[in-house]
Amino acid sequence: MRVGIIGGGITGLALTHALARRGIDSILLEGADDVGGVIRTSRHDGRVVELGPQRTRLSPPVRRLVDELELRAEVLEARSGARLFIWARGRLRVVPNRPRGLLTGDLLSPVGRARAALEPLTGGIRPRESVARYFRRKAGREAYTRLFGPLISATFGSDPETMPAARVLPMLLGPLGVKRSLLAAARRWQPAASPPAFTFRAGMATLPHAIARRHADRVRVAAPVRELRRSGRRFEIAHGGPRPDSEAVDHVAIATPAPAAADLLRTVAPAAADRLAGLRYHRVAVMPLQVERTPEGFGFQVALGERWRTRGVTWNASLFGRDGLCTAYLGGGLDPDVTAWNAARLERTAAGEYQAIHGAAATPICTARPRLPAYDGSWAALDGLDLPPGITLAAGYTGRLGLSSRIAEAESVAERLAAGV
Repeated sequence: MRVGIIGGGITGLALTHALARRGIDSILLEGADDVGGVIRTSRHDGRVVELGPQRTRLSPPVRRLVDELELRAEVLEARSGARLFIWARGRLRVVPNRPRGLLTGDLLSPVGRARAALEPLTGGIRPRESVARYFRRKAGREAYTRLFGPLISATFGSDPETMPAARVLPMLLGPLGVKRSLLAAARRWQPAASPPAFTFRAGMATLPHAIARRHADRVRVAAPVRELRRSGRRFEIAHGGPRPDSEAVDHVAIATPAPAAADLLRTVAPAAADRLAGLRYHRVAVMPLQVERTPEGFGFQVALGERWRTRGVTWNASLFGRDGLCTAYLGGGLDPDVTAWNAARLERTAAGEYQAIHGAAATPICTARPRLPAYDGSWAALDGLDLPPGITLAAGYTGRLGLSSRIAEAESVAERLAAGV
């Protein structure tokens, strides 16, 4: 069997590696000049600057990949004991380590804590409710506004009011053991068992670049796919670039964003293409800042309804020892108009709000605007999606977000292909 992989983000690259381990031939085609997708690392004045994901977790699938690529010495773990904060009611407040921490601390008012304590009496996910409605019903409006809303919107870059709970929450709460009650699951959950957060000394792009180097004979960049067509029982993938060519493969794994996947499927699966074309995305403005000082911790998210346009900040300096570096985020589904601003306005806003919140000067370094799946009502188009035999979708919009989940899905796809499923 020969597998054609379209898209050189982390899912496509991890799939290339997983297939190689199983002795299955493959070819990956990436239209850009570099691999990595939303994982982008650059250097400014000697500093490692992330323009996409700032970190991931050293979960078992990630750990295995890191070890197989001999990258363990490059791993930079987050400082132990780092806490996450929420900006609410005029200052930064500690996010509890577990949901039952809602009943203590100062994140919620006494009334808000009392309402959250009733959560075990509420029911599970309802079929047609939004993520926002679910958390308001479970823990109260204040807990949603000050904790669950900011965390969900930060995780997905989307607006919880538009996200279907029945589709989104099982993949988010399932790994935490949540069935009916958040607080009941908290009694069983052990924070110490969570894999540590980490990055690489030279940045997150270390991982995709290492895979591409290891499998250089299987990876082609600057090779945009022009057409996917059937050829008997096989598929032909026509691609351009410096050496226009076509690849004959037995199976196609599409690891591109939904709009690109729709274009690729237009000839071989027009109905599926129409569905994928309707999936919505949001842009998030990512702005590294050079700062005078940072507090200790992961960073903070902003409670819903606050006056700031900044949605959150990662404190890279305190988390990973990235001297004088933080990363601010604006836009997304909660504030989509922001990403239409020019770079100067975005950077001025991020720097000014950082100084107002922390009382320390901040200087913008650059700006990036990655697109993230919205996971909103448009995702209903995936229900009953019918693909021809021999084609697999493997991308963020088909499963869970996050590097760990993408790597795990790549392993799952490789296992199914090896088994002939």
